[in-house]
Amino acid sequence: MQRYPRLLTLLFGLLFSIALYFSVSTIVSLSGTVSRAGSSAAPQEYHLALFIPDSPSRFFEEVLNGASRAARSLGAALSVHRGGTESRSYRLAQYSGIDGAIIYPGSNLDEMRASLDRLKRAEIPLVLIEHGVTDDLPWPLVGTNTFDVGRKIGELAQDLTDEPLRMALVYSEKSPGIESEKDLVELGINTSLADHLILPIIRKRTGLNPLDAEHLVYNLLHKGPEVDLLVFTDTNDTLAAVQVVIDLNLVGSVQIIGMGMNKAISDYLDRGILAGVIVVNPYRIGFDAVRVLLSHLREGYSAGYVDTGVEMIRGTP
Repeated sequence: MQRYPRLLTLLFGLLFSIALYFSVSTIVSLSGTVSRAGSSAAPQEYHLALFIPDSPSRFFEEVLNGASRAARSLGAALSVHRGGTESRSYRLAQYSGIDGAIIYPGSNLDEMRASLDRLKRAEIPLVLIEHGVTDDLPWPLVGTNTFDVGRKIGELAQDLTDEPLRMALVYSEKSPGIESEKDLVELGINTSLADHLILPIIRKRTGLNPLDAEHLVYNLLHKGPEVDLLVFTDTNDTLAAVQVVIDLNLVGSVQIIGMGMNKAISDYLDRGILAGVIVVNPYRIGFDAVRVLLSHLREGYSAGYVDTGVEMIRGTP
């Protein structure tokens, strides 16, 4: 009979040891993947943690590049946690000893508010990037004004034709910042276009699968509803949609406004296949987030909001 209590004690001890191991390893990992300064860089004074989603989007790679460059230049160590706010390292960040956190907010606002409050109580300064969290506290924010994104989409669309437009606006899980503030994006579009739309904006969405945009465009153009303007909020989706329109020999019949800039997009703009693109600056978002956070740590105050700007580039008529 005494055998069972001993077995239970051993079992609970084993489970506790496993839980302790993972907790400690997570905290230790917060100092992993740290960008080390070279011999010519400033000495490292603070350890900052960057929490970004584990996403294939080029946007987050550029955020990381900008943040890493700023950390090397301004004298900080930077650990990178790609699980974002869903990761174990984020949940344990308040115990990790980091000096500050740069956070791309998750989609669950109640959980985000609670986690930000825990970091505040732990006296860990933080900066949010790309989109904010509605709260009583004004969390510092570095990112793109999504109303301006929508306004510039509207300006590009207005230049295409004097006729009223049927627009489909495609959000993406690969660009969650824009999707999370879709009401502001569409307010900006409607502000620019006014009565230039035949119907209300048709909302569509793609996931992380790179083939989602192809399937969506094929279905939309074959099954409806009828549209004459497709607007994409992710670079990869933009490229996939252009290829479908080329394959279906619909260049010129269906206009496309895309997001981002690379060699392929530049070529499509020059050839008039893309009507235009919206370009944000994720590199600057990452760089300025580190700069703002270090300003708070060193001087005790920092900018409450830094707008990193948005540009529109028109295609060749």
